[in-house]
Amino acid sequence: MYNHNATGVRHHHYTEQNTVHDFPDQTASENEAGNRIASAPTQYAFGTGPDLQFAFMSVTGTKNGNLLYTAAGDYSYNVGTSNINILVVYAPASGIGGPDGGPGIWVDAFNVDTGALSDDLHFIAVLTPPTDTPDTARTNEANQNGDISSKIPAHIKASATIDGGVPFLEWKQIMPVQSVVNAADFNLTQNDSGKIWIAFYQTPAKPSIQLIDNRYAIWHWVDYATMVDGHGGPGDPGPVLGGEVREFAVGIALAKTAGQVNRQIRNELLSIAGKQIQLATEAIQKKITAENRK
Repeated sequence: MYNHNATGVRHHHYTEQNTVHDFPDQTASENEAGNRIASAPTQYAFGTGPDLQFAFMSVTGTKNGNLLYTAAGDYSYNVGTSNINILVVYAPASGIGGPDGGPGIWVDAFNVDTGALSDDLHFIAVLTPPTDTPDTARTNEANQNGDISSKIPAHIKASATIDGGVPFLEWKQIMPVQSVVNAADFNLTQNDSGKIWIAFYQTPAKPSIQLIDNRYAIWHWVDYATMVDGHGGPGDPGPVLGGEVREFAVGIALAKTAGQVNRQIRNELLSIAGKQIQLATEAIQKKITAENRK
């Protein structure tokens, strides 16, 4: 439970006393897919107080990399060769505010690459509107203690990277009405209180592209123009490879574009790009093999 009662940076170095439920370790074989589920209910009963509210879930070590879920639910994952750790974070029902008991919010940063809250002391900047004057005192308080006073309005800006270069992904407002903000900035109105904002950071997944035998590497057969439009250079009677090369180029473009789309559909687009490249590569190899037999 994320309740600011812990030690260290932004009071998030928790011990077992904050564990709502600690499930026993389990074992699974590599490539075991579809029957491993990470569950995150919307609310969780804890003691005799009000139910805790879901904040987010992190799943690290899966065959598809580290996964982040900002909506409650049941999610399947694939087992690879690494140990898998599942962290489900819940927020308290009350007690959220600014320094010294005044109005305000809690803020923190989560590194999806490591599956842990970040200790980066420069993850956020607090500016005072309307001129967006840097507010050094509130910035330092936010980075060190994880709270921001709203006695006066504030413009909140997340750093572009944390922990040596992990890029910003999105903000999530945990309480009281959950919402996800893809922009690095948001505004805090005067006396706004009772909310938790978590900034998530994650390195985009790189598409897995397997090249065919190097004898048939695409750059051995075509120039830049051929990769773009399927035609040879000046004086070339015509391309040996036409539509196949255009299909390959489209796959590369899709893979490159995936890094710019919403995280919820990024993996699906990367999968489509990988399939497009695979099919185009197979077609190119067949065409080259046929040409060599002439």
